[in-house]
Amino acid sequence: MKRVSLVLFFCAAAVSSWAQGASAAKPVSSSIHVSSGVEAPQSNIDLLKKSIQTTPSVAGTAASFAAPVPQPVLPASTSTTLDMPLEMGGSVQSVQTTVSPAANAKPTALEKDIEKSNALLPKSSQTQEEAEDVSAEDAAAEAELEYAVKMMEKSKEALQTAGRRIPPSAAQNRPKTVPAPNKKFNPNAYRPGVTWVPSKSTHFDIYSQKRTSGISSSNMSMTFESAYQTLRRFIPWMMSGRVRVFVYQDYQSYLRHEPNAKAWTRALAYPTRGEIVVYDEPGKNQELKEVFTHELTHIFTQQFFDRHDTGRIMTPTWLDEGLAVLMEDQAYNGLKGGPWNNDFKTLNFQRDPSNKVATFGSSSMFGSAKKLTSKREGKPVYLTPFAEFMEEGSLASAEGRGKTQDWYFQAYLMVRFLLNPAGGASPSNRMQFEQFTRLLSEGEAVRNPSTGFLVKDARGKTVYRPYSVEKALGRAYRYNTIANFEDNFWRWADK
Repeated sequence: MKRVSLVLFFCAAAVSSWAQGASAAKPVSSSIHVSSGVEAPQSNIDLLKKSIQTTPSVAGTAASFAAPVPQPVLPASTSTTLDMPLEMGGSVQSVQTTVSPAANAKPTALEKDIEKSNALLPKSSQTQEEAEDVSAEDAAAEAELEYAVKMMEKSKEALQTAGRRIPPSAAQNRPKTVPAPNKKFNPNAYRPGVTWVPSKSTHFDIYSQKRTSGISSSNMSMTFESAYQTLRRFIPWMMSGRVRVFVYQDYQSYLRHEPNAKAWTRALAYPTRGEIVVYDEPGKNQELKEVFTHELTHIFTQQFFDRHDTGRIMTPTWLDEGLAVLMEDQAYNGLKGGPWNNDFKTLNFQRDPSNKVATFGSSSMFGSAKKLTSKREGKPVYLTPFAEFMEEGSLASAEGRGKTQDWYFQAYLMVRFLLNPAGGASPSNRMQFEQFTRLLSEGEAVRNPSTGFLVKDARGKTVYRPYSVEKALGRAYRYNTIANFEDNFWRWADK
C-alpha cells in the first residue's frame, strides 16, 4: 500500500512539473488569465473563477483543455469583464472573465490617429474671453500674412517686367459705377477706408489722403498743371473739363487701397470716371509729371472719342497708348528728349522680313521703295505688320509673348509719324492728325438698310458706327490702304 502511495505521489509531482514547464516555455500574448489546475469536470467552473480572482499571474488558458475558441478583438483600454464560452463534457457553459490590456502593449495605428485628432480639439478649460483674444490675434496675423503675400506677388510681377515701367492699359480700368454729374461728389463712396482732404487747382479737383505719417511733397498741383500745358501744346482739340485726382500719402497706401494698383505703376487712369490716381513720393516730381501726363492723355482721348456719351472705351488701343507714350516723352526734361525718343534714335527697328511686300497698291510691291529698315546697328527689333497691329487684341497677344515693351514702342512710332510726318512741328501735321482723330471720334450714324431711317438705341439716341481707321487715314492723309500707310512710314523711318 505504501509503494502504491509513493508511485501516485511521484506521478502527481511529475505532472505538476510538466504543466509548469510548459507554461513557462510557451508564454501567451493574451491577457486573459485562468488557472491550469483542474481536478474534476464538476468543479472546473468554480476552480476557474477562483483562479482568475486569486492567481492572475499564472499564464494559461482554458483553451488548453478544450477546443480552440476564437478570442474577441479588444481595444487597448482599461480592464473589461467578458462572458467566455467554455466546452465541458459535451456541453458549453459561459464563464465570466476579466480581460486586462497587456502591460507593454504598443498603441496601434488607429489609436495614434485618435490621439492626433483629440490633440486638435480646442481645450475645454479655455475661457470665452481667452478664446476671443486668440481669435482676434489670429485674424490680425492672417491679415498681415495676406498682405505680405500680396506684396510679394506684386514684387515678382515688377521683377518680371523687363525694361520700362509700362502702366496697364487704361482700357482695362472700367469701374462699374460712375458719379452722376448732377450730384455732389463724395470721394468716400468710391474710395472708402481713407480720409480725403479736398483742394482745387486751375484744371483739377484734388483729393489728398489725410496723412498719418511723413511729410507731403510741395507744389504737386503745379506738377499737374505743367502736365496739362504739355498736352495743350500738341492736342488742344482733345482737352475737356476738370479732372479729379486722388493722391495717396505713400506707395503702401496706394497698393493697399487701390484695387487696380500694380506694384510697378506710379499712377492709374479711370477714363470713364474722369479720375487719375497717384501716390506721393517726395523728391520725384519730374517722374510724377511724366506718368501723370501719360494718364491725363488717356482721360482726354477717351472723353474726346466718346462724343456720344456711350460710357464705353471708343479709342483704338494702339492710338490711345501710342499717343499717351508720345505725350509722356514730351513731358521729359532734357535736351536729348525722353527715353522713347532715345529708343527711336538708337534702336535698330525693322520691318518684318516676312512682310516686306505689302498688299496690292503698295509701292514696295513693284520694287520702287528703298530698303525698308531704320539702318541702325544692334539686334533688330521687328515691327508687327500694321494691319495686324491695329486689330484689337494685339496688345494682349504681345503681352502673352513677352513683347509688351516692343508693342508700346511700335505704337509710339506710328503715332509719332502721324502727328509729325515730316519730323518737325509744322502746324499742318497737327491739322491732319486732328482731322484723323475727329473722323474716328464722330463715326457714322447707322441707318436701317431697308427703311433708310436712323437706328435708335434703348434710350432713344442715334446709334453710331465707328469710322474705320483705313477710311479716316484715306481722308486725312490720302493713304488709300493700311499697306500704303505702312510704306510711307518706312520711308520716313529710313531717312
